[in-house]
Amino acid sequence: MRLVASLAQLNEIDLAVDAAKARLAEIAAELREPADLVSARRSLAQAERDLARCQAAQREQTGVQQRLADRLAQAERRLYSGQVLDPRELENSEKDVQQIRRQFSQAEDELLEAMIGYEEATAAVTERRATLTRLAAAWEATQTELRGEQARLTKRLAIETPRQTTARRTVPPNLLAVYDALRPRRAGRAVAELDGDTCGVCLVAVPPSLLQAVRDGDELVYCDNCGRILYLGE
Repeated sequence: MRLVASLAQLNEIDLAVDAAKARLAEIAAELREPADLVSARRSLAQAERDLARCQAAQREQTGVQQRLADRLAQAERRLYSGQVLDPRELENSEKDVQQIRRQFSQAEDELLEAMIGYEEATAAVTERRATLTRLAAAWEATQTELRGEQARLTKRLAIETPRQTTARRTVPPNLLAVYDALRPRRAGRAVAELDGDTCGVCLVAVPPSLLQAVRDGDELVYCDNCGRILYLGE
C-alpha cells in the first residue's frame, strides 16, 4: 500500500509539472507579437514610405511650378516691354508665352494631384498609427499578466522539479517502469484513487474482489475499465 501511495504522490507531482510546462509553452507563444499586430506595424511602415514619396513629389512639383512661373514672368515682361519690334520675333515671343502658360497650367494640375496624394498619405499614416497604437496597447496589457503568470509558474517548477526527483527515488525501479509506461497512455494520470467503490477517474464501479485486493495492498490492482492503478487514499 505504501508503494502505491508513493506512486500516487509521484503522479500528482508529475501532473503539476506537466501542467506548468504546458502552460509555460502556451505563454511563450502568447508573448510573441500576434499576427494582427505584426501586420499593423508593417502597414504603418508602408504608409510612412508612401507619405515620404508623396512629400518628395509635392516638393518637386512645387519647384517645377515656381521655375515655370519665373520663366513666364520673364517672357511676359519681354513681350509687353515694347522692346520687341520685329514682327517675326514678336510672334515667336507670343508663342513662347503661350507655351509656358500651358506648361504652367499643367504643372498646377500636377501640383494639385501631388498635394491631394500627400493629404491622403498623411491621413493613411494617422489612421494606421492609431490602429497600431490600439493593438499594441491591448497586447501590452495582456503581456503584464502573462509575464506575471510566467514568473509564478517558473517558481513553481523550481519547487516541484526537486520534489519530482525525490519522489521517483522512493519508488522501486520495476514499479517505476510500469508507471512510466502507463502514464503516457492515460493522459498523464496513471494512478486513480478510489471514491468509495468506484474508480475516481472513470467513475466506473470496481468489483468487490478488486476492492479487497486494493485494500490488501499486496500487488498492483488495475481498474477493469480505464486500466489505471487503483489506490486507496487515507
